[in-house]
Amino acid sequence: MTGRGQPPHVRAQRRVLNKHWPRRPRDFRKHRPGIPVTARVVWERDGEEYIDATAVRWDTDHVYVEFVDNRLGANGTWLKPSDIYRSTPENDDRPADPQAPPHPPAVT
Repeated sequence: MTGRGQPPHVRAQRRVLNKHWPRRPRDFRKHRPGIPVTARVVWERDGEEYIDATAVRWDTDHVYVEFVDNRLGANGTWLKPSDIYRSTPENDDRPADPQAPPHPPAVT
């Protein structure tokens, strides 16, 4: 089926180019309510974006973040910890410059 015959919500979906799936994602325990974070997401076509999200599953190599975005087509995505930054109202630690060195992993 070509893009024209698909519904608008399907045409809006984009791949996350920096997703990082674990071998067995179901083995990860959900942490509710989760931790507020800022996730660095690299979208197919749209490029890099910093998105407010909630980290709900993680280990030292993987973080599952949930956020609402029509391009995602799911509740969240798996990313590397180096793409996750803790976000709090008092301390927004997103890099001001895209060339800034990465922050240490926020969720361990």
